[in-house]
Amino acid sequence: MSNGSSAKAATKPNGDGFFVRVGKFIREAYWEARFKSSWPTAKELRQFTIVVLFALLVVSVWIGGLDAIARVITDRIMGARIAR
Repeated sequence: MSNGSSAKAATKPNGDGFFVRVGKFIREAYWEARFKSSWPTAKELRQFTIVVLFALLVVSVWIGGLDAIARVITDRIMGARIAR
């Protein structure tokens, strides 16, 4: 059914190639991270690290406690029939 107005096949858009765009992205990301971002001072970084470690400790103890409670509950339900 060729009536002379057939649609053209999709053509590759003109512009930069894939690797050129990836390289440009990496350069721009580096530039922004290096020069446009504010970085914490050594003292701030130390304080943030202590806060994160403390939060990690609290969450670990919390999850460990929940795990211990769940183990006791399942042992009582199962009648402690599971050999350890």
